[in-house]
Amino acid sequence: MLLYKPRPVGFNHTVKFAAASTTTTSVLLVASLFQASAMGSAISRQRRAPFGSWESEISAEEAAGQGLAAGIEEVILDPVTSKVYYAQKRPSEGGRSAILDASDGKELLDPEWDVRTRVHEYGGGAAIVFADVLYFSNIKDNRVYKAKKGSKPEPITPVNEVQRFADFTVHPEHSNFIIATLEDHTDPHPARVKTFLALIDANTSTVSNIVEGADFYSCARFSPDGKFLSWQQWNFPELPWQSAEIYVAPVTFSSEGNLELGAPFFVAGKHEAISAVDPSWTSNNSLHFTSDVSGFQNPWKFTFHPSDLKGTGKASPILPEPIEWEFGMPTWYLSRHSSGALTDTKVAFMAYQGTPHSKLLIIDVNDGSITEVPTPYALIQYMRGDGKGKVVGHGEPATADEELFELTLDKDGKPVIRNLLAEHASNAPPSDTLSTPEYYALTLAPDNRKCYATFYPPQNPMYDAGLRNEKPPVVVLIHGGPFSMEAPVLDLTKQFWTSRGWAYVDVNYGGSTGFGRAYRETLHGKWGILDVQDAKETVVELGKLGLVDPHRAVIRGGSAGGYTTLQASILLPDFFAAGSPQYGISEMKLLDDILHKFEYYLCDRLMGGPYEDIPDVWKERSPIYHVDKIKMPLLILQGDADTVIPAPQMVAMVEAIKKQGGKAELVLFEGEGHGWRKASTIKTVLEKQLEYFDDALHFVNKPDYC
Repeated sequence: MLLYKPRPVGFNHTVKFAAASTTTTSVLLVASLFQASAMGSAISRQRRAPFGSWESEISAEEAAGQGLAAGIEEVILDPVTSKVYYAQKRPSEGGRSAILDASDGKELLDPEWDVRTRVHEYGGGAAIVFADVLYFSNIKDNRVYKAKKGSKPEPITPVNEVQRFADFTVHPEHSNFIIATLEDHTDPHPARVKTFLALIDANTSTVSNIVEGADFYSCARFSPDGKFLSWQQWNFPELPWQSAEIYVAPVTFSSEGNLELGAPFFVAGKHEAISAVDPSWTSNNSLHFTSDVSGFQNPWKFTFHPSDLKGTGKASPILPEPIEWEFGMPTWYLSRHSSGALTDTKVAFMAYQGTPHSKLLIIDVNDGSITEVPTPYALIQYMRGDGKGKVVGHGEPATADEELFELTLDKDGKPVIRNLLAEHASNAPPSDTLSTPEYYALTLAPDNRKCYATFYPPQNPMYDAGLRNEKPPVVVLIHGGPFSMEAPVLDLTKQFWTSRGWAYVDVNYGGSTGFGRAYRETLHGKWGILDVQDAKETVVELGKLGLVDPHRAVIRGGSAGGYTTLQASILLPDFFAAGSPQYGISEMKLLDDILHKFEYYLCDRLMGGPYEDIPDVWKERSPIYHVDKIKMPLLILQGDADTVIPAPQMVAMVEAIKKQGGKAELVLFEGEGHGWRKASTIKTVLEKQLEYFDDALHFVNKPDYC
């Protein structure tokens, strides 16, 4: 719980700032409070202090604690019993993932088990529950186990250190047969790692490949009656949100009782052209999925007569006309599903409508009618449906704790949302202390492109505004990926800044997902250029709107966001007052040399071609070769155990900057890899960045009321 105490008075504050230019149509969210005609004697009671100097009770320690809290990583719905379970990360237990029963909050396994997988490196889809039996991947040995609640798990795959399993489906009638995505690292070179759909026989603990030939597989699902299997596949050089295909095959059993697949039937998608993804069964003879054939991921269906799959199978859009909404999100994680069958005719979908804020919709697959379900959630993911009246998922509000929600229909057919964790105590700060996100589709120079920004104004219940005519400094966040999106969920590492009188903006730059194929593909061939331009011009536009002081902007980001931060220091040496790249990329060729299979061709696409064809472009986009252009101070944060961006790269970067007379500081975190896992690290990161940015802007944080 946060406790707020009265502020002392009488301190001095020194701050340098330049007034932001505004237009006659400016939107002023931090309006002047000195309107004497309207406020009279109330002026004397207004509490004002320079932006960036506000005293806050949201400490770096508290923000770090939330960042590594035991959050939900996956939602699991037993299709037989309709019971709900969830995976929960345990940072205090070495980062392991536990499986809990949502009805009583009790864990299904002892602490020795870690329910995770490294398929596609990002993992997800590590467990399934079928008829009260848990099947899961144990990351400690990569074997698959089965267990009933309270019983000791039994292995159902043989010892094999080079095989990884994920994304399971259990046959409805012959539950000893499980199909999973299998990733075989016998040859560890990323281009030669093999992926299959594998058949696991739990009775014999044997594994056999049942579908092969493509480079990647996911989303294998038995139809409710077990007579068909659907799946998603794609090939190099694609990622699934760039292009993927869906197939269905009949399931039969031999006279010896072995499960066999008939000839696969193509459903939708096209290599290097159309992404058809996230297939799931609506009924015994109907699939729902999404396809971006229109340029936006929209809901589709595939229907067929069970006796004649080849002759009657047909894929078609569910909606009467395509709409410019994105249904679903990229499956970096195999657990990230964005739909679920509520009944055999109604499907719940998550969608984005031009902002990074999720909507929950129920769509009738027969007539395409849409019912929007009001929710408090800014982000919805991990959706599952049983087709018998229940959909479950994970919802994260903008100003409250995460929820495990259940969607049902009442007796009148109206949607009902229930938080399955409602009895848990809230850890969120009081709502009046939290900055609420605001969404902007900005038109940016020089080519009038759209850029999508989430803006957080300064907010602290102890203050009403900054100094007269002052606009707040702004922290610019560049998300990772780069094909990702920064969701507007409650994040105390952002509130850490806004509660101190900073504005904060998430730049969903060109290349971000959630805004259609064309927007995402604008980054192709332009990584390290377009993202930097969008960061700058977003600040410029927010300045024109009177929301920030563009002369007091700082920039931060991790991984791909760290790369953009470094590029900004080179391409925009005088624009940002300071930057803090976290585990950023300094040399593009070195990154390309160690990328895993899932992203093996990522750099080729983003650089505009392979290194062998355009080495000059790759070098031009690598910050290590241009340190002589860097003027802005850089606080570089790096883990010494990072295998994606090894620490020596950042050590060399800092040494090169200092050799050129630049200002750079390196903080190396022992035992940290590509992303922070320790609360102590996150605490130090926030404290160091605040100190560094204050110094760059010449803040002396001794507040004074006006």
